[in-house]
Amino acid sequence: MATMVDPSVSRSSRSDPRLLALAEESGYEVQGRIGAGGMGIVYRAHDADGNDVAIKMLRPEISDDRRARERLGREVAAQQLVRNDNIVRILDAELDSSDAFVVTEFIPGPTLEDAVRDHGGLHPEAVREIGLVMGSTLQQIHAAGVVHRDLKPSNVMLRGATEDDLLGFDPEGDRLDPVIIDFGIAIAAEESRLTSTGLVMGTAAYLDPEVVRSNHTGEASDWWAWAALMAFAATGREPYGTGRADLVFLRAERGEIDVEGAPTELATWLRSALRPDPEQRPEPQALLASLAELDLSHYPDPGRTEALDADGRTAALPIAGAAGEIDTGAAADEGSTTPLPSTTGPEEPATEALPAISDRAEPDTEVLPTVGPATRPLPVVPPQNPSPAPAGAPDPYRPVQRGPHGQMPPRPDQQVAAQQPIAPAYPPSPHPSPAMAPYGWAPQPPPPRRPVLVWTGHLLIVALAAVAPYVALAMLLMLGALARTWERSHQAVAGKRLRGTTGSGPLWSAGLAAPFRLLLGLLEIALQALLPLILGVLVGIALDASWTLLQGTAPPDGIAFATAMAVTLLITWVGLGSRTTRVGAHRMLDAAAPDRVWTAVVAVLLLLLLAAVITTLLARQGMVDYFPFGSWPRLEDIALWRR
Repeated sequence: MATMVDPSVSRSSRSDPRLLALAEESGYEVQGRIGAGGMGIVYRAHDADGNDVAIKMLRPEISDDRRARERLGREVAAQQLVRNDNIVRILDAELDSSDAFVVTEFIPGPTLEDAVRDHGGLHPEAVREIGLVMGSTLQQIHAAGVVHRDLKPSNVMLRGATEDDLLGFDPEGDRLDPVIIDFGIAIAAEESRLTSTGLVMGTAAYLDPEVVRSNHTGEASDWWAWAALMAFAATGREPYGTGRADLVFLRAERGEIDVEGAPTELATWLRSALRPDPEQRPEPQALLASLAELDLSHYPDPGRTEALDADGRTAALPIAGAAGEIDTGAAADEGSTTPLPSTTGPEEPATEALPAISDRAEPDTEVLPTVGPATRPLPVVPPQNPSPAPAGAPDPYRPVQRGPHGQMPPRPDQQVAAQQPIAPAYPPSPHPSPAMAPYGWAPQPPPPRRPVLVWTGHLLIVALAAVAPYVALAMLLMLGALARTWERSHQAVAGKRLRGTTGSGPLWSAGLAAPFRLLLGLLEIALQALLPLILGVLVGIALDASWTLLQGTAPPDGIAFATAMAVTLLITWVGLGSRTTRVGAHRMLDAAAPDRVWTAVVAVLLLLLLAAVITTLLARQGMVDYFPFGSWPRLEDIALWRR
């Protein structure tokens, strides 16, 4: 919600039928457009009492989209949960009609993004003020059970801020007043799973690497964005650069943060707050406490500096090693140029004349007489403590952003080759890139791995094989088929999204194709498990025979079947063609246990089932239930070595 109104847009907005209807039905007279985002346009308007307000309306092309209106409704609901002077107030909303809109108070002043783009990095004390106020506001947002998910400079207004407020600091003056103006993708804290839309609409430079890795968001991701926002305000640059989103994510994952130009202690604080691993970051309360105590007056030492003594006159420095005074009479400025005084040092041997080695008539080398005192070295001033920054600039050593380098003129004796066009590294793509696809869609990262749940499930199937081997085998085949179906459906939806397909069409297509994919997956997993099953049966029989021959008594039948199932399951899980099964299984677990709470619930359920199976096994004393094929030959019928 920038405060500047575009006159051309203002004139065109008065002829917009939607805005004319808004004025007639709701009494809001639109003055002009002041901002726009991926899904909405923001207008400045007057209400019936003549007060300035800001109105956010959905773009015309998506105004009939039910999901867009639902998202706008979630934004309103999340924003109304928190009452804070640093969060823009909602005054009115209409969410049911196709011309849905939200009316908020009008915030005069620039966005943080505009302020930094126009003036560069802000004064360190201004950065501290913004950080402390935004941190306190973020704590209140989280206390209300809301995760913002899209905290970035363009979503923060600096109410009434002037250039002096941004680039200077007056301890007795007014404080900066940052205001959060957009809750577009905020969610309840318990809804930690991040949708594909939310993943990209959270700007890359302010998206926690943990969110990219796990596809789950939480309060920690808001604190990451808060610290990244402060880095941008302090340096005037994106904390991890610009360009393709995947490269920005990679720099963030490696911790390659740009804090050059920030005060020394603030740079250290930012590196600590923006560590890629959430477990290594300080707690939010500790971050706020340390931010308030930072010394922002010292900057990194640029290196040793040699200072020359100044006496109000310009002095001519002789060339090192010269024996005489340099004639500066032609360049003298009103008698102000004099040779430097020097101290007498040890005399050096004079230069000797060398004999001529050429027949050319050239004069011999002569020894020049010493005129005046000898040259003395200037004293080197040792480095002092880093000096504080000037009042008008946050960093006296800030690097200057230079434009493109011009071409150096060639030397007279240098031949310049004709410039050849450089071929592009990659051919142009006819499809939009993932980050530019409709609705901001991008491919989801690989599903998080949960080895504890996976191997607990494997152990459950092996234990079940010792009680009911045919049931365990059926469970293995069915779960494998479901995993393959899940992964293929996911890939089908992702492929259509990547090609620009929007709406619920890909989901319906995946749902209709799921039964056929399930049959195909069942056939594939059966063929994939056939040879491992034969090998497992042979290993189980060999173990039973060895036990019987060595111990003299037959072991419980369940041991042979459990061994056969363990071999079958292991080879099916890691063997050829098993990747689709593994990835699909992890995606199923990710859907069933999207966060730590559900992970714990699923783990407890698996352990309870495992305990029930083991209890049944002990109660039956190793006897096997051959359901549903009780009439088929049993192990004791074919185990000739037991007789």
